[in-house]
Amino acid sequence: MPLDANDLKKGLKFLVGTWGIDFLVNIFSNNLDHLPASEFKSKDGKDLSQITWEFFEDHTMKLKNGATGEEEKGTWEQVSDDKFKYKCDKFFSLLPPETLEQIQELQKDMEGGLVFNMLFIIRMKKTAEGVVTEEKVLDIGDIKPTPEELQKKEIVGRYKVYKALTCVDGKFDLFTREEVEADAKKKIAAGEMKQAELDDTMTIFNAMIEFTDDHKVLEYSMIPPDVSKEEIDEAVASGEVKVVDGMICSDEEAKEWKYVKGDYYYNSGEKCVIMGEVQSPWKKLTPDSNGRIEFRMIILERK
Repeated sequence: MPLDANDLKKGLKFLVGTWGIDFLVNIFSNNLDHLPASEFKSKDGKDLSQITWEFFEDHTMKLKNGATGEEEKGTWEQVSDDKFKYKCDKFFSLLPPETLEQIQELQKDMEGGLVFNMLFIIRMKKTAEGVVTEEKVLDIGDIKPTPEELQKKEIVGRYKVYKALTCVDGKFDLFTREEVEADAKKKIAAGEMKQAELDDTMTIFNAMIEFTDDHKVLEYSMIPPDVSKEEIDEAVASGEVKVVDGMICSDEEAKEWKYVKGDYYYNSGEKCVIMGEVQSPWKKLTPDSNGRIEFRMIILERK
């Protein structure tokens, strides 16, 4: 399976830095004995335990022999989500070519180390983190629409709820008003639901969303039955709310929408962190062939 950008990013953060020998595993012993790093030697007895591997983010690498002060340069690549290869020409002339090829294949282990095979299994540990430049991803909120993009206003208009996320016939999914009402009537007839419960469920279908020409997202709701006309008139006069088609909304709670990079987006205002990374509050709005738009946990269609 080809590596995607996320695989390569994780591999880079994992590998870049300095690595040294941790221990050896004797695969010929009954108990897979762990041997100290000092046992890492060539066939002729030369001590290899002082060698370190340093990997850089530009995919170059450097071997250092702490015993002699020698250095050797090479390159590295990621070949799978948990395997890496590096290439150096000589390894200080300490190993034969066939052995050199073996030790240049590195496998990530379950504990966050690297292993390679040279008669014994040699386990490496990271002794110092390297420098990985954090790639700044421009958030949709930071992108200003071009004059041409500002003219893209196909979504402008008022929308009613076509489908809402609710439970019908034991399934939790997106359903239309008609589907919800039909299911509820069966439950009411069977004594499994009261009319008041249906009224509460249907509240979402009475909402209205408007994408305005000046790039606002307005959310309209029904006027609460316990609010008097005088209270509504006072709120309208103060500018706190406005009334459209018997519904109220607040400009102060309006969100923003825009068209950039070939798509419509709106600022949900949501704060979300996944795997330690802050997610953008800007969500994509994608009208389908019927002009319907998925918006949060509902699907909208034009009024």
